[in-house]
Amino acid sequence: MHSVSTRDDPPRVLAPYVRVGFQDGALFLGFGSIRRPVHDRTLWEPLLRLAGHFHEPRTRAEARSFLDDLCEADTSRAEAVMRLLDDGNHLISAHAYDPADRYSRHSLFYELSGADAVQVQLRLARARVVLLGCGGIGSLVAVTLATAGVGELVLVDADHVELSNLTRQFLFTEADIGLPKAEVLARELQRRNRDCRVLPAVRDVGAGEDLEGLPDCDLFVVSADSPGLTGTVNAYCVRNGTPWMNACYVNDIAVWGPLVIPGATGCWDCRPLTAGAPEGEAELSRLVAGINGRYQAPSNGPVNMLASSLAALDALRYLGGFGTPASLNRRMGVWSHDLMLDGQDTERDPDCSTCAAAVPVREGVR
Repeated sequence: MHSVSTRDDPPRVLAPYVRVGFQDGALFLGFGSIRRPVHDRTLWEPLLRLAGHFHEPRTRAEARSFLDDLCEADTSRAEAVMRLLDDGNHLISAHAYDPADRYSRHSLFYELSGADAVQVQLRLARARVVLLGCGGIGSLVAVTLATAGVGELVLVDADHVELSNLTRQFLFTEADIGLPKAEVLARELQRRNRDCRVLPAVRDVGAGEDLEGLPDCDLFVVSADSPGLTGTVNAYCVRNGTPWMNACYVNDIAVWGPLVIPGATGCWDCRPLTAGAPEGEAELSRLVAGINGRYQAPSNGPVNMLASSLAALDALRYLGGFGTPASLNRRMGVWSHDLMLDGQDTERDPDCSTCAAAVPVREGVR
C-alpha cells in the first residue's frame, strides 16, 4: 500500500542512521548528537513499533492512526511517542536517501543536521571555491570539497612537489616530484570526481593586485603560508564582498577560521589574532626578525588532517547552508597533544579600519 500524502504531510521514513538500544535503565533512540534517552517504560514498546512502522514511507496521519490502535486510545501516550520521533531528525523525507547515489552518505549527514539534503547538494554543485595554497592543508581541503560535489575549484599555488612534501601531502607521489602542485592536484581531483570543474593556477599570490586576476567565487580558503597573505586576502575579500576563511597550524595546534563574511562578521583586522613586532621599537623588532627568520614549521600529517578536515566541514556548512560553521566569528584550534579545543573571538569591531563600512553580502552561493 502506498502512502497518501499531502503537501503538509509528506511521507517520511526512519533515517538509516537511527539505531536503538538499552543502557542504564533507559531506551536510547538514536546515538551521537540525536541520542534521546527514554526512561518511561510505557513508551518503549510503542516507540519501537512505531520506529519499525517507518521502515516504509508513512505520513504523519498514517503514523498517528497506527499509534492510536497501538496505544488503545491513550492519546497522551500516543502524542508522547510521536514527539520523540518528530523532534530529533529521526525521520527524513522518503525521497532524501538513495543508497546508490554518489552522495548518499553525505545526504544522511545533512539530514542529521536538520537540512534538506537535496537542496544542500544543489547549493554545493553551484558553488565556486578558490583555494590559495595546495600543500598539506590546501590539498586535503580541496579533495574533501571536490568529492563532496562542490561544482568548481580554482587551485592557486606556485610551488612544485618536493620529496619532503610526501609525509603529509597525500595526493602527490614520488613520480610527481618537480611538477607544479596545482596541476598535479587538479589531475588527482578530476580522477576522483569528473563532475567537479578544477582550474589550476600556477602563480604566486602576495599583493592585492595578484588577487584581482582570480575569478569571482563564493569562498576563498587560504592555507598558503606567505608572510602577510592573510591580511592581503582579508582586505581584498572585504572590499569585494567575498567570504573567506583561513586554515593552518601553529606548531602542534590545528587551526581553522575565522570564517569572514564581509558586513556580517568580524574580519581578520577586527581583533589582534597573531603576535608581531612591537611598534616603534626598532631594536626589539630587529631581534624578533632575527629569531623568526629561521623558523621552520614542524609540519605533521595528522595535524594537517585535523585542520583541513574541520576547515572543509565549515566550508561545506557555509556553502551548503546546513548547520552553523564552528569558525563563524571564531578562530578555532585543536591542541593535538591533549585534544584541547581553543578559540579566539573575532566579533566585529564597529570601528575597524578594514570592515567598518562593509555592506552585508548575500550569504551562500552565487
